[in-house]
Amino acid sequence: MTSHTLVLAAQLTAQCASHAAAQSPQWLQAIQATGGIATTVGVLTALYIAAIREPKKDAAERREHLAQINALHSAERERVAAQSRKVLPSCSRTPMFGDSWWTVKIDNASNAEVTILGVDIAALDANGSVVPDGCRPATNTMSVEEAFDRSVRAAMSDMSRDGFEHQLVPAFRHTVRDALIGHIVNDWPRRLPPNQHAVMAYTTADPSYKLRITIGYEDKAGYQWLRTDTSQPRRADEDPPSGTGAATMKELR
Repeated sequence: MTSHTLVLAAQLTAQCASHAAAQSPQWLQAIQATGGIATTVGVLTALYIAAIREPKKDAAERREHLAQINALHSAERERVAAQSRKVLPSCSRTPMFGDSWWTVKIDNASNAEVTILGVDIAALDANGSVVPDGCRPATNTMSVEEAFDRSVRAAMSDMSRDGFEHQLVPAFRHTVRDALIGHIVNDWPRRLPPNQHAVMAYTTADPSYKLRITIGYEDKAGYQWLRTDTSQPRRADEDPPSGTGAATMKELR
């Protein structure tokens, strides 16, 4: 009897609970639904942050960091190249010695010493093609007395023609110095001090030929460079532009 009563009470309790749940207020159901939506939104937000926003943020930071590194490298390359651009090879005809004579010069206009690693002088024909054995050093091809006499007469003639007699002394010294030194020296110096230049005399096999000068040199920071005429210097450890026939440091040495 007692057990039957307990079973009946349990059944009634379950039915009441079920009915109460079915009849729960709408506001409670709304709260439950809102909680479920909030949970879903939170999960989606976390997924967005983890899968989309953070990678984009990381990529942007990496790009900014890379841009900063590139800017630093660019500034360093500019600093390193600053001295190299102030080392310039050039040449000019020396008519006082003849139609086939040239004075080749290497100027170091920087404020630091450079080391000359190699010099290549090539003769070019009217088409710009290299002529094998088209030029040679003109060292000691005439006596010093004759070279001096021609230099003096050329300097005086230039000054008289232009009417700048008051500039005779400095112009005379400059012309005679370069002409005589270029004629006498046997090789290029190994070291070129700041704000100094070196010269050598060359002759071409034909008066119509022109000269192309390529130099290899090392700056004060230890970087090695190659430069042809007035073109921009390039690092010796970089590949030369294709199709240019540019010399390498190995060839210059």
